[in-house]
Amino acid sequence: MIQNAHITVITSKELTAMRLDDLVGCRGLVVEVLSEDRTRNRGALVLLEEPYLGEYLWFIPENSISYE
Repeated sequence: MIQNAHITVITSKELTAMRLDDLVGCRGLVVEVLSEDRTRNRGALVLLEEPYLGEYLWFIPENSISYE
């Protein structure tokens, strides 16, 4: 995973399990990588271009990140 990279959120079973399918298609910037030295809950904190539920910063699972 690459910090400060622009990404698009794509569908994954992890995103569906978190009930965040509405984020699919949203674009954002990776501000913190949370996958090093982890076997579970791998992903990143992403600063979205548009707020979702009034928040800009969301945890996005690694399998739901597509780099632009």
